[in-house]
Amino acid sequence: MEEKKRTKAEYRSSLRSKRLIREALISMMKEKPFDKITITDIVRTADINRGTFYAHFRDIDEVLASIRELAFSELKEAFVDMSPDLIIANPHPLFESFSEFLSKDKEYYRLILSVEEFRKSIMDFRFHIVEYLMKATAVQHFSTSPDTKSYLFGAFDFLISGIMTIYADALNEEIQITLEDLPDLLTKITGSAMRELQKSLR
Repeated sequence: MEEKKRTKAEYRSSLRSKRLIREALISMMKEKPFDKITITDIVRTADINRGTFYAHFRDIDEVLASIRELAFSELKEAFVDMSPDLIIANPHPLFESFSEFLSKDKEYYRLILSVEEFRKSIMDFRFHIVEYLMKATAVQHFSTSPDTKSYLFGAFDFLISGIMTIYADALNEEIQITLEDLPDLLTKITGSAMRELQKSLR
């Protein structure tokens, strides 16, 4: 029993240390170029020793990769058990999933989005979403020509870019809409957009 408690405590401590290191790097990237940041900067900002840093990461590049991978894996989790057909038919559960995972740690995601490099990487994730939606049965039905396929891809890109920007604005409280309100609002907006899109393809 004591061994299990010790293992859990060590695991929590490890997670906390990794988080402190990631947050310290993000914080430093707001102040200076990435190639000017040193491990000394990070351990000082995170208030840890160098040994703790090297226990989790080999270098700063690995910390940067860890932040990107974590952000993308969390975004991908929102799509678990959601097929392209289900999302097209009713995107509300997907929007709820996005709102929930952002709400769990608003400060951390605000910090990530405050750094242009991370914001761009996350926005680029929209291409994965668009490609996923292009696999929907209804989309395949309409994609009878290269021109139509390009048209649909562009329409989805436009829509997803707007949705991700609204989420970022709501997270940063730059608009008078909460993360909790977004699922209902975005479901109405996307519903109208999809109906107009279908009309244009008839």
